[in-house]
Amino acid sequence: MSTAWYCVDEDGNVGIFDIDDNGPVPAGDYKQNCVNEVFWDDFSAESEGSFRTLNLSEEQVIQMLEPCEFQDVWTQDEFGLANYSWMNVIIKIDMSKIDVFKRAVSLIKKRNASPICLSKELGLFYVDLYFYDNKKAVDLLEKNQVVLAKYNAPDYETPFEEDDDDEKERIEKNIKKFPLFIYHQDYAVSRYPAIRVRNPKHPIRIEQLPKKIQEEIKKVPISFKDCERIQLAELMPVDSIWSIRYVYNKRIWWQLASSDGGKLFYNEATNSIIHGDEMDKLVADGKAEEWDYHKNYELEEEEDG
Repeated sequence: MSTAWYCVDEDGNVGIFDIDDNGPVPAGDYKQNCVNEVFWDDFSAESEGSFRTLNLSEEQVIQMLEPCEFQDVWTQDEFGLANYSWMNVIIKIDMSKIDVFKRAVSLIKKRNASPICLSKELGLFYVDLYFYDNKKAVDLLEKNQVVLAKYNAPDYETPFEEDDDDEKERIEKNIKKFPLFIYHQDYAVSRYPAIRVRNPKHPIRIEQLPKKIQEEIKKVPISFKDCERIQLAELMPVDSIWSIRYVYNKRIWWQLASSDGGKLFYNEATNSIIHGDEMDKLVADGKAEEWDYHKNYELEEEEDG
């Protein structure tokens, strides 16, 4: 399945890799997730009171704000009343009425969810899926004029998959709201490495993350600002690859695109790389060949353990 994986570079800047179904993903244990969940859930921390906190600078928060386009109306669907102007939204509240806001929050019982405070100074909170189906809580906020403005929150969608130019522009505009480096690994791993789709002016730093993540996050020996294309297999052990296979020395070698635009062949069991020109020579010399099910299926079983 597609997944998102986060790391920090040698400059202390945080990045997320959006990795499509065919990998490669870092070897070892990691939580299956998507870009939005990593950013909003993993990077926010529990705090005192009714809210979580996402530790962002004022510059990082401001670049996320885009006036909300949805009309503030309630509609009836098969699940009940819903107001889509309260979905995936950042709200600006009158902080002198924070007690009313807390009261509205207390009317809603959602497991493992709470508004995320983005800035007390600016009165900004992320409330995705929190109020959209609770008219009683929204009525309380509106009656007391608590909410001063609504903004469409950053919402990551995989780029490059839309043929419609307007949709591409909308997706790219949304990605640019995120205050961190983002790389997308295309499904065709033999043709493309991970490509940078977000290069922020004010990136999130490792010290802004929750302490637990600071202790666990993996560091990559590169600088995101200098690397438009990254092949993770060149930096660390990876697995979960599905691509063109070759057989050499009784091992399976997966074809991947290298960061410099060439190709390489990677063996998961040994974390070894054979560069494209070297593999071409091995094939020409009869020492390597493209994987064939009828001849090589036992190798696959051996490498899978």
